[in-house]
Amino acid sequence: MRKFLGSLLFAWIFLLAQVVSAADFETATEAAKNLSAEYYANAKGRAFEFAELRTYSDHGEHHAALVAIKSQEAADAVERAGLGNPYYSSIDRIELQVAAFMHDTGMDGGTFKTYTDGNALRKDHSLNSAIHVLENREAITALGVNVDMIALDCMGHSKSCSGVRDLTSHEQWTDCFNRIDAAVELYNEKYPAAPIYFDKSTWTNGETYQKPSEKNPKQLVDVYKFNRETLAQSAATIAALRLGDANREAAQFPYTQGGEAILVDFDSYVSPAKNWMAEIEKAKIFVLDVDTGVRTSLLSGIDQSGYGRMYMAGEGNLSMSCAYNRKSNSVREIFKVLNGKSFPLSTQNCIEERLGELDTMKKFPVEAHIQIVGDYSKVDKKKISRMYSRYCKDATRKHQFPVTFEFIKG
Repeated sequence: MRKFLGSLLFAWIFLLAQVVSAADFETATEAAKNLSAEYYANAKGRAFEFAELRTYSDHGEHHAALVAIKSQEAADAVERAGLGNPYYSSIDRIELQVAAFMHDTGMDGGTFKTYTDGNALRKDHSLNSAIHVLENREAITALGVNVDMIALDCMGHSKSCSGVRDLTSHEQWTDCFNRIDAAVELYNEKYPAAPIYFDKSTWTNGETYQKPSEKNPKQLVDVYKFNRETLAQSAATIAALRLGDANREAAQFPYTQGGEAILVDFDSYVSPAKNWMAEIEKAKIFVLDVDTGVRTSLLSGIDQSGYGRMYMAGEGNLSMSCAYNRKSNSVREIFKVLNGKSFPLSTQNCIEERLGELDTMKKFPVEAHIQIVGDYSKVDKKKISRMYSRYCKDATRKHQFPVTFEFIKG
């Protein structure tokens, strides 16, 4: 009886902990959503200040809410595949949730720097997001999470903005930390009456050592001595956030950064085409002002580089998710191609960018699988199969992890 009661008490405590954890998670979700709302509203308005942001895909509150879901999905896979991996550890789910809602708040441009073009703002957006987290230290601390870790999560979610293209590289992490420190210093110069700070002591005491540079082995660079355990936690959290961020569902929420609706005629691509630029050259792709009903063609000079149209077509043709593959003990990124015939090169280019996120998970088992949805004639299926077979072979060779494909029913 005593043994039974002991087991029952343990089960009750475990269930209570789960309930409390769920309540804390919900509280953190609502708080982070409310905290980020004003930043995203400001970012939506700034999208019309720069031509480069007019055709940029949504990085606002709807995107953040989806990233919160997708990041938790990715975290499940990362934790299972990374069990026992010294470079990646368990993930604080509340930390990840808050980071997901805050990760793109820097698209508002922040307040301590001035931007003259949208590309510069976009390049700094993850750094500005980290600063927004540090500005709200008291409110975020009240949620029972480490504010500095969330700031690093926001900074690190973009491999290009953070410079961390290898989540196990101490040299790249050192550069990333130094960039945050420099931004904090610049911020405090502008706002000396309300200074912020970034506490690195979670990861390092500031001691450094010299090693050959990854960029130039003949040159020695100073690198922080990191706490392996806490850096492993940040690596795992940021890996999940990166995958969650990449797995947007443009077909479900087809909007630009400024809130204009994206309209793509998926039958208007040029085929055959040598590259994605030729493929979208005459494509009928529009943005629609949902308030006035005014529809603007992107062939009218708004999207001169073509990147906006390529992403609108490619992302709109994809549904993405992340799962744990038990057979290979890997994180599997799954790409559902909604129409195998439509904008194939633009679609593959968008897949390629996502494979770049998996690339940053060095010393970790990853793979990618493409599912082409629908029923096709024998002729079309042969053409599609030939194109994706070639792409998968090239991608496997380039990225050094398996990239496969199959046809599935719609």
